[in-house]
Amino acid sequence: MVALIIGDLINLRALKRIESKQILEWVNNPSLKYWTGTVFPISEIEHEEWFEKKLNEKVNKLFGIEERKSGNLIGVIGLSNTDLFNKSTELFTYIGDEQYCGKGFGTDAIKTLVRFAFEELNLHRISLVVFSYNTRAIASYKKVGFVTEGVLKESLYKGGKYHDKIIMAILNDRGISEGE
Repeated sequence: MVALIIGDLINLRALKRIESKQILEWVNNPSLKYWTGTVFPISEIEHEEWFEKKLNEKVNKLFGIEERKSGNLIGVIGLSNTDLFNKSTELFTYIGDEQYCGKGFGTDAIKTLVRFAFEELNLHRISLVVFSYNTRAIASYKKVGFVTEGVLKESLYKGGKYHDKIIMAILNDRGISEGE
């Protein structure tokens, strides 16, 4: 039995070693690299070292996003730079299977992990960085309750021009919107 964090459309679960290859394909997908900011191709060895480290993390967890109906792995979501003393963390996510993009799965995954981080981990603040051209992700974060805290002007060079990075965060006392 796999332990799950249950959302409306998705489950968040521990990743399986066998899924490493699928995640490597996503990370090296040129269209996904545009959204995640990855620049260089990731080698199998480099990816395996990163994946193994993530599987063994105690706090900065990486979860698989599993579509509830099919049980298919459709993306990943995780926490990084978690500070238990100050009760803060950073969130990162992507939907790797493009057929699930724009259908609410990412928003549900974000809402589910935020709820878990606030209710089960007793965290107070979750932040993230998103690229200004990623309007779909920005809308998703806003649905969950994230607000813009700042802008790093022209700090990303992608596609032959400079773009802003937007810093967003949600505080536990704001609650989680249902996205309706």
